[in-house]
Amino acid sequence: MTPSSAARLLNMNRLIEVVADAVIAIDVDQRIVFFNAGAESIFGYARSEALGQHLNVLLPARYAELHSRHIAGFLASSESSRLMGERQAIYARRMSGEEFPAEASISKINDEGAQTMVVLLRDVSERQRLESALRQQAEQIAVAGERSRLARDLHDAVSQTLFSASLIADVLPRLWSRNPVEAQKRLDELKTLNRGALAEMRMLLLELRPTALIESRFADLLTQICLAAAGRTGIQFEVEIAPQLREARLLDEAQVAFYRIAQESLNNIIKHSEAKHVWVKLGIEPDGGAPVLQLSIRDDGRGFDAGNNTHEHLGLRIMNERAQSLKSEIVIASTPGAGTEIRVRAPVHFR
Repeated sequence: MTPSSAARLLNMNRLIEVVADAVIAIDVDQRIVFFNAGAESIFGYARSEALGQHLNVLLPARYAELHSRHIAGFLASSESSRLMGERQAIYARRMSGEEFPAEASISKINDEGAQTMVVLLRDVSERQRLESALRQQAEQIAVAGERSRLARDLHDAVSQTLFSASLIADVLPRLWSRNPVEAQKRLDELKTLNRGALAEMRMLLLELRPTALIESRFADLLTQICLAAAGRTGIQFEVEIAPQLREARLLDEAQVAFYRIAQESLNNIIKHSEAKHVWVKLGIEPDGGAPVLQLSIRDDGRGFDAGNNTHEHLGLRIMNERAQSLKSEIVIASTPGAGTEIRVRAPVHFR
C-alpha cells in the first residue's frame, strides 16, 4: 500500500468513527469484523465484545433466520448494494435486549478476492416517536376543528330554527282567534321548522359518527339533508327518488362522494342563489348493461355565467374532486337570472 493510499484509508476510518450511524462490516460467514463508535452507541456493545460475533447478536431472535437468508442471497447476487426492509421497517436489538426500529442498507466490497459486506444502520425509534406524536396532534386538531364546526352548525342552524319555531308557537294561539287563515300558514311554517330542526339534528349526529354515512340508505341521507336545508332557510324542496333506489345502499366510496356533492350543492344554493324552489332528483338508468346513477339538483335562483366559472368558484373544485373519484364529472348548466342545475352521473354497483 502506498503512503497516499494509507493516508486515505486512515482518513476514511476517522470519518467512519465520527458517523453517528452504525457502520458494521461482516465476512461471508456473517461474523462482525468492524464495529464503529456509532454502532457501540446504538447497540450498547463495546467493540471488543462485538468483533467476531455473528450478526444475529444484533437482531431479534424471530428475525435472525430471515436476515441470514437475506444476506446470503445478497452475497450470491450481482447487486453491489441493497436497502434492507424496503417495504417495512426492520428491527434490531440492543445489548440490553431492547428492540428498536431501524433503517439499513448493505453493500459488498471485494478486496483482493475477499468478500466483505458493510451494513449501514440508523436508529429511527426517536423519529417514529416524533412522527407518532405529530400524527396524534394532527388528529386532535382535526377533532377539535370538527367539534367547532359542529358547534357552529348547531348554533347557526338548529338553535335559530328552534328559536323561530318558539316565536311562532307563542303567537299562534292569539293569531288563531283573529285570523285563522294566517294562523294555518304559521302552523304549516311551524311544522316545516320542526321537521327541519329534526333533520338537521340527524345530519349533525351523522357527522359525529361518519360510519353512519355508509350504513344508511342513500335515499334517506338525501331526504334528510333536503329537509334540514328547508327548515333552515324556508326554501321549498321537491325530492324525487327512483323507486329502486329507496332501499339501496351504494358502495362506500360512491355513497360518501354523492352525499358530499349534494351537501356542497345545497350549501351553495343557500349561500349564493337566492332561490325560492329547489328540485332534487335521484335516478338510475342502464348504460351498456351497467347501472348509472344520476343526481340532479336544480334551483330557480339568480344563476351565474357558467362559461366564466372556475373550479374554485362556489366550491365546485371540491365537487369535481368527488366526482373524479367516481370516474365521473360534474355538469353545470346556469345562466344569470335563470337558475342553476348541477348533474353528476357515475357507474355504480350496489352492496
